[in-house]
Amino acid sequence: MAYIGLVPRRGRMPPAQPPGRPRVPAGERNVLLIHGTTLPRAQAITSSQAMAAQRAFFALGMGNRDLARLFAVRASQRSPREGPPALVLVTVPEAAFDRLRNQRLLRAFPFDPEDRPELRNRRQWVLEPGGVEILNREADSWRMISMRPIRGTA
Repeated sequence: MAYIGLVPRRGRMPPAQPPGRPRVPAGERNVLLIHGTTLPRAQAITSSQAMAAQRAFFALGMGNRDLARLFAVRASQRSPREGPPALVLVTVPEAAFDRLRNQRLLRAFPFDPEDRPELRNRRQWVLEPGGVEILNREADSWRMISMRPIRGTA
């Protein structure tokens, strides 16, 4: 199984698929979307293997995990009672990713000019509520990574 933005470590098996989900055909590529949030929200998403039908923000691939970490730290700082930051890693077949893009349910947007200078030439992926159902149905795996906040990232 090949991944866009994620390469399985040598000797490790790809994450197991939840029961009832179709197996990804051999050779089909997956896209990695990373969602930054708080630990309780990440736990809820991974335990239900689904997201709530609301607008969601993602970074695309491991090369952009710093953006997802920034999203997670911001979410934790906005709602400190909800706990520390965490990341949700979602893999979805490339065909489903392309379908979301073609239907304009998943789009890449630049950051606002008022945002931090290092973000000005980068993009965030925004999934509209109507695309969440497709993501929930088509996703191959949902994993969570808890993290400690990085000082000075807000």
